[in-house]
Amino acid sequence: MRLLTFVTASFIATSAYGQSQELIDAATAYANNPVQQELMNDMLSPEGVMAQMGLIGTGLPEDKLQALSQIVSEELANIRPAMEAAMINGMASSFTLEEITALNDFYSSPVGASAMSKMTPFMQQTMAELGPEFQKMQGSLARRVQEEMSR
Repeated sequence: MRLLTFVTASFIATSAYGQSQELIDAATAYANNPVQQELMNDMLSPEGVMAQMGLIGTGLPEDKLQALSQIVSEELANIRPAMEAAMINGMASSFTLEEITALNDFYSSPVGASAMSKMTPFMQQTMAELGPEFQKMQGSLARRVQEEMSR
């Protein structure tokens, strides 16, 4: 975890230029909060990504699913430092020290940790319900834009 913090801090040093070290440290502490780390673990889980790619439940042989899972795991591990660096930079650029501290305090509390642990299932349910609506909207949007462009 210390190496991750060092690598992440080094990675964002250029993009966070001009921001106080105290603000960057608070944003780093927020990103390293166990609750945030668990949310990233959920978001970057091979199973979740494979499900989004439509690879789960396709009847693929178990050995093929294992190989695909390994590929997905490797690719997700490669992107995680950049994701954490972007999160830290975004926090430091968007929020005040007081706001970051308050968020970190909340997510470190039992109520905040409980709320955050429910965020992934909440988003999955919400997106499952909205998915068909978004698909219809995208089709309608593409059709209407194409009609407008052809006038």
